[in-house]
Amino acid sequence: MIRRSLLQVASATLLAAASQMAGAPAALSAQVTPAAAPAAATDTVYEIRLRDGSTLFGRLVEESPARIVILTTGGVRVELERSQVASMRISAGRAVGGAYWSEDPNLTRLFFTSTARPLARGEGYVSSFMLFFPFVAYGFTERFTLAAGTPILPGAIGKLVYVAPKYTVVQRARTAFAIGALGFAVTEHLDDGSVGILYGAGTFGSTDRAITAGAGWGYAAGTSESGLSNDPVFMVGGETRVSRRVKLITENWMYFGGGGSGALVSGGLRFIGDRLSADLGFGGFTGTDVGCCIPIVNFVWNFGNRR
Repeated sequence: MIRRSLLQVASATLLAAASQMAGAPAALSAQVTPAAAPAAATDTVYEIRLRDGSTLFGRLVEESPARIVILTTGGVRVELERSQVASMRISAGRAVGGAYWSEDPNLTRLFFTSTARPLARGEGYVSSFMLFFPFVAYGFTERFTLAAGTPILPGAIGKLVYVAPKYTVVQRARTAFAIGALGFAVTEHLDDGSVGILYGAGTFGSTDRAITAGAGWGYAAGTSESGLSNDPVFMVGGETRVSRRVKLITENWMYFGGGGSGALVSGGLRFIGDRLSADLGFGGFTGTDVGCCIPIVNFVWNFGNRR
């Protein structure tokens, strides 16, 4: 009798254990599914502007005609009705450590000189170099960028114009090569031609950390002294991002010629917003003419399409 009772207890225990094991997958599945839901989000970060004026950045988890579900860069799952969304577009930034990092809106320039990167087609910016030299740039194709402007100085507005076309010959993820020009002309004396510089440049690295190097040759066109200089000017510059909103910038020009040699060195900070960036730095001359310190102040507002 005791043996039979033990067998009955053992059988009952085994049946209970088997029943629990059979139910385990269902319980496990119920626990894992919510935790695994964020993995359904794509790697693309979207910028969602709501009708109340707020903005969210996150990855799209679910989408239907009636609603969208996003996983914010901070890891919060948010469900939104379509009626709450004013606009939604792919963002140029990315998520870093749970925070949203906007892409530098001024990737095509250091302080003054151009990098080899082009503006995207339909993308443009309005810039104010040293406060008194504004210009507008626009990407007409994925490789061709055109910038132009006139200085805000008494007696100069409408007289002096500058034009800067640039064509990116090679555009890859970490390498770009471009050729371009920066020309100046006086509108009241266009028959006198123009002067400027023709250049070639290469940019190597990511959008957060890169080196740009190039060389330029002065030219004169439409004048009695038309031609191209035999003495190039060299430029080496760099950029490195140190935080969500700050990038270090340096731009250095060197000249070696029959009239002597010298350099213009500069360094400073770029403060990065979603579509606005501001540069603050200092530059100085070395060589035959030595001088320090020239303040550098630039503002750039980006518009149109983004990468």
